[in-house]
Amino acid sequence: MFNDIVSIILFNTVQGLKENFTFNWKSPFVILGQFTLLALESIGIGLTGGVFSSLMFKHGRCLTHSPIVETIMLFLIAFGSYFLSEFFELSGIISLLTCGITMAHYTWYNLSPQGKTISSVTFSILGSAAEALVFSYIGLCVFTYSKGDDGQLEDDTYVWSPSFIVILTSIIIVGRLIGVWSVHFLLSLC
Repeated sequence: MFNDIVSIILFNTVQGLKENFTFNWKSPFVILGQFTLLALESIGIGLTGGVFSSLMFKHGRCLTHSPIVETIMLFLIAFGSYFLSEFFELSGIISLLTCGITMAHYTWYNLSPQGKTISSVTFSILGSAAEALVFSYIGLCVFTYSKGDDGQLEDDTYVWSPSFIVILTSIIIVGRLIGVWSVHFLLSLC
């Protein structure tokens, strides 16, 4: 998850800086500052949503009489943190993930036994269905590129570049090797 979080926040940071941005010696510090700010703000909104749900279910025992209401409230609070982050142009995915982790650690213990079972099953089903849809969509997108009368793709932005794919794959493998070996070395020192 940490790898996904870093890549999402870094993408959002660079996406936010792409207009009217010139690269100079201060640029890495600007990117690092924006990265840190975006991460902290997104995590803060997620933590706020998770703590709010925990306190709400702990002190509002009237909410734990129906497992359906409990599950819907969990869903709405988590989505609320996502939409609030997106509204402020932060990372909604990071807020949602942080809210979910906080809810799993704190809100879970304030649910009724039936609420724990139903919410667990409901979110497992929704997660599996979403994962299947995403992989199906990605697989089907490969075959949806249309070709014009001349046999060329209609939109030049979707042309495959074998050299780009090889270079990026090499960078990913080398970066992963450096990351794994350096962490392994540091852990072996302990």
